[in-house]
Amino acid sequence: MVRLAFGVVTGRDQHVWDARGRPVAADGAGGGTEGGTEGAPVVVGPAGADPAPAVAELGRLLAADPTAAGAGVELCPGFVSARLDGARGDRRDAVLAAVRVLGLDGLHRLGERAGLLVALFGTEATKPVAAAASQAIADGRWAALQLASAASGVLGAEQLERVLRLGLPAPEAAVVEPALEAAASTMAGHLERVLTPFPRRRRLDLLLDLWGRVAAEQERVRRKQRLRATQGRQTRLEELTARYEAHEEELLIAHITQQLGHEPSLADAARWFPEPWERAALMRRVLADALAATVLVRTAVAVADHGVREGIARCADQLVAAAALMKPDEAGRAARRVPGLAGLPARPGCYVRDLAAKRHDPREPYVRQRLARATEYAEVVIEAVTDRVLEARPQAGAWAGAGMREWRAVAGYTPQRDPASWSQPHQEESRASLSERLAARPPGTAAEEEETAGDLLWYAELADALAQLNGHERAEVDAGPNYPYLHWDPFPRPDEQLTPPVESIPAALAGAAQLISFGGRPPRHCRTWEELVTGLVADLRFTEAFTRDFALPEPLAARDGTILPGTRLRVECARNARMLTQWSAYMGNCIGSPHYAEAAAQGKCVLLALRHENGSIAANIELVQHTRGWRIDEFRARFNADPELALRQRVLAWVAGLPVPAPAAPEPPDRLPGPRPASRRRPERASLEVSGPLAALVADVMTAPDVVAALNTLDRLYAARDGTPTNAAPGSRASTSTAHGSQAPASTTYGSRAPADAAPRAQAPASAAHGSQAPTNAATGRQAATGAATGPRELAVAVPEAQTSAGLAALRRLSSDRIERTCRHGLPATGLVALWRATGVRPLERALAAALDPRLRDQYDRLPLLLADAPLPGSLRRLARHEAIAPARSMELVARRIRAALGRLVRAGDPVLADHVARRADTALLCALVIAVTSWPDAGPPTVAVTRPGETAVPGFPRTDLDDPDGPWRRAFPAAVELGADLAVFNERIATDGLRVPSAWLGRGGWPALWQRAAR
Repeated sequence: MVRLAFGVVTGRDQHVWDARGRPVAADGAGGGTEGGTEGAPVVVGPAGADPAPAVAELGRLLAADPTAAGAGVELCPGFVSARLDGARGDRRDAVLAAVRVLGLDGLHRLGERAGLLVALFGTEATKPVAAAASQAIADGRWAALQLASAASGVLGAEQLERVLRLGLPAPEAAVVEPALEAAASTMAGHLERVLTPFPRRRRLDLLLDLWGRVAAEQERVRRKQRLRATQGRQTRLEELTARYEAHEEELLIAHITQQLGHEPSLADAARWFPEPWERAALMRRVLADALAATVLVRTAVAVADHGVREGIARCADQLVAAAALMKPDEAGRAARRVPGLAGLPARPGCYVRDLAAKRHDPREPYVRQRLARATEYAEVVIEAVTDRVLEARPQAGAWAGAGMREWRAVAGYTPQRDPASWSQPHQEESRASLSERLAARPPGTAAEEEETAGDLLWYAELADALAQLNGHERAEVDAGPNYPYLHWDPFPRPDEQLTPPVESIPAALAGAAQLISFGGRPPRHCRTWEELVTGLVADLRFTEAFTRDFALPEPLAARDGTILPGTRLRVECARNARMLTQWSAYMGNCIGSPHYAEAAAQGKCVLLALRHENGSIAANIELVQHTRGWRIDEFRARFNADPELALRQRVLAWVAGLPVPAPAAPEPPDRLPGPRPASRRRPERASLEVSGPLAALVADVMTAPDVVAALNTLDRLYAARDGTPTNAAPGSRASTSTAHGSQAPASTTYGSRAPADAAPRAQAPASAAHGSQAPTNAATGRQAATGAATGPRELAVAVPEAQTSAGLAALRRLSSDRIERTCRHGLPATGLVALWRATGVRPLERALAAALDPRLRDQYDRLPLLLADAPLPGSLRRLARHEAIAPARSMELVARRIRAALGRLVRAGDPVLADHVARRADTALLCALVIAVTSWPDAGPPTVAVTRPGETAVPGFPRTDLDDPDGPWRRAFPAAVELGADLAVFNERIATDGLRVPSAWLGRGGWPALWQRAAR
C-alpha cells in the first residue's frame, strides 16, 4: 500500500506509477525517480495493467496545472491521478484546479457530483449552491468560485449563493481577476482568523465590500498601465532638458544682439541686465510653456481613458487656447532642428499646435507620437518655472498681476484644486493669497475675476496633471514662503505601506490575518473592509510588536542586497517584523506570523526574500544556523507554492557556500572564584597586558589610506586656521608649525608604512597626548622606541612606526571657541565634506572593536573609555600616553570636538558653513545636520518644514524614509548626536512639526534640489 495525499491509502490490488511511468514502492520511493518526493503527482491503477496511456494523460494534466493531479482525475478507464503524501493544502485546492482545467463538461472525470460539492463547500453544499457553482464554472468566474469555497467555513449556504453570483451582469457585477496561484485552503485559514469575531451577516458585508475594493484596485492598475502606454518606453528627459536650455540661451543671445546691434562679447553679456519689461516677457513665455505642458498631459490622460478620437474631442478647446499662446514664428524657431541636440521641439507648445490643428480628424499614430513625451515636457517646464519665475519673486513685477480670465474661460478649474482654498502666498508680497482675497469679496464672486498669474494656481494644476498621468488623483502640494513644493508621484506613507494591499482577494486576506497575528484587534462595529484594516493598523498592541530589530548574523548581513549567483534576484534579509508583514501581505503566506518574528528576533533563524528586478518577491526562505553550516527549513514561492527546481538548486548552492559559523565558546566552570587580595590588582595592569597588542594594532591601522587622508586634512585645517589656505599637496606633509613653534620634519610623508617585523625608528610621535617636545638624540630616541613606561611586558614590545601629525597635536590643545574659528576659517582649504569624512575616521575605535582580541576586551571592559572626551581613570592614563596609542586617541578626541564645533556653527547660523552645506554637502553630512537642526526647537537658524507633521517619507529623489533602518537617516543618527542632536526631541519634532531645514540652505529648487545635489 502507498500513502497518498489527503489521507488516502491505495488498496492491495492497486499499483502506483510516477509521472515517468516507473513504479513507486510502498514507502513512497521510486527507483531513483523524482516522483518519489513528497507530494509528487502519480498514477493509480490496477495491478498488472499498462500505465502508459494514463501516464501520457497525466503529463497533459500536469502541463495545465500540477495541483489538479490531487483531485483524482480519471485519466483513462481504471486509472486516476493522485499525489503522494506530503502535498500542501487540502483536496479542495486540487478540485478547484481540476475544475479550471476540465471545465463544466469534464466534471464527470472527478467522480460523483456529491463528493465534488462536499470537497468544495463542505457541509454547506446544498442544491442551490451547486446550481450557483455550476453557473460560475460555466461563466469562468473563477475568483467567485474560489472565494466561495474558501469562505464555506464562515458563511451559510444562502450567503455562499450570493458570493457565487459575484461578477454576474447585476448591480454587484464588479469583475475581479482570480489569483490562480493562491490556495483556497490558505484563504480559508485567513478568513477564519479575520471574520470569526463578527456575526455571519457582518462577515458577508465585509466580503462583498472587499470584492468591490479589489475590483476597483485592479481597474486602477489597468488604467495606470493604459496611462503609461501613452508615454515613451525610454525617458529622454536629459536630452529634452538640454534642448530647452539651448533654445532659451539662443533666444537670450538673439535679444541681446538686437539691443546692442552686434553680437555680444563675454563682457557685454556680463554687463547686460534685463529691464522689467524684458523680465516680464520671459515670465510670460514660461507661463505659456507651463499651460501648454498642462494641456498636453491632460490630453494624454483623456486619450488613455477614452481613446484617441474622444480624448482629443474632450480637450479640443484647451488645445486651441494653449496653441494661441504661441506665435507661429516662435513655434517655427522652437521646432527647428539643432545639430547635436535631440530632434524634439524645444517647447511643448509646438506639439499642442499640431494637435489643435488635427483636432477634427485625429489619426492615432500622429496623436500618440505627440503625446509620448508629455511627462518629460512637464518636468522640464516645472524646472524652468522654478529657475526663471519662482526664484525671481522680487522681480515678478507686472507679470505677477496679470489676470487669468481668458485662460479660465476655456479651461475652468479642476475638482482637485479649489481656488477658494488656495492659500499659497502671492508672488507680490503686498498682495494677500487667493483664498484670502476671495473671502474678502462679496459672496458669489467668480474666482477668475480675482486670480492672477502670481497666485501660482496654474503651477499646482500642472503638478496635478502629472500626478493623474502617474495614476494618482492629485499631486501633493505644500505651501512655501516663496513658492509651493510639488510632489506629483508621492511616496507611500508608512501607514500606507503597512496597509494590506487589495490587489487581489488572497493578498488582502493574508495581510489582514498577519496584522491580527501580531496583536491587532478588529474593530467591533466596522462595516467596511477599509474600517477593518484601519482599525488593525491603528491598534497600539500591533505597533509595539514592530519595535524590535532582528539579530542578523554577519555572514547574512554582508550579503543583504546582493544578487543571487546565476539569477537576477536580489537577496533581502528581514530586519524587523514590519518587513515580514509587508512580505506576507504580498506573498500570502505565514512568514509574518509571531512564530517567525520571535525566532528571528532571538537569532534562531534568518528570514530572506528573493526579489525580482521590478521589486516583486519571488520566494521566501527560512535559514537555520547549525554548527556545521546553514540549513533551509522553509523555501516557498507566493501563496506557499513550490519554487522552480532551477531556482531551488541555485539557492541550495548559495547556502552551501555561506561561511560556517564559529563554534560557541565553552561555558566557564560552574564555581565561584575565591577572593583576591586588593594588593594584587595594580592600576597599571591594563597598560602592561593590553598596551603591546593594542599598540601594534593601532600603529598598523594608522597607516591605512583613509587614516592617512584624514591626517592630511587635519593638517590643512590647522594650517589655514588664520584664514590663509595651505598649499600643501593632499598626499604630502605640510610644513606646519607645532604649538611650540618648531617645524615639522618636511621629509615625513603620510602613507609610508614600515614592515611589521621592522625595528621601530628612533622618533617619538609629534602628536603625543601630553604635548611634550619630541626627543631628537639617539638615546632619547631609543627610549621612545621601547616605551617610556617600565615593565617586562611593555619593554619587549616592538611596534611599527605610527603616523605623526603636528596639526593633530595642536588641534587637540585648542579651546572650543578656537576650534570653531579654525573650522570656519579652514573650510575653504579643506572642504566641508572632506573635513566631515576625516572626522569620521576613528583608528582607535576600529582597533578596539574589530581587531583587539575579544578576551582582552571582555577582561578590561573599561577600554571604551579611551574613546570618550573625558578624564580617564588611573588604570587607563598610562595606556593613553603610549607612543603608538596617543596619536590615535588624539585623533578620536579632535574628531569629536570638530564635529561638536560644526554643530555650534550650524546652531549659530554661520553663513560660511551654510554656503558649504548648500553647495557641497553629501547625503551623510546633510542627514546628520538636518537631524541636529530638527532637534533644536528653541535655538538654531530659521527653518522651514520639508515634511508634514508625523510623516516619515522625505520628499526628493532618491526617495528616503526616516523609519528605514537601512536608510541614510538612521545611519546618520550617531553622527547627529556628535553634532549635538537630541534624538528623543527629534522624534517629537517629527511628530509635531515635521523635518526642518534651515532656510539659508535652500536655494534654487528648494529642498528637492538640495537633496539631489547631495545625492550625486
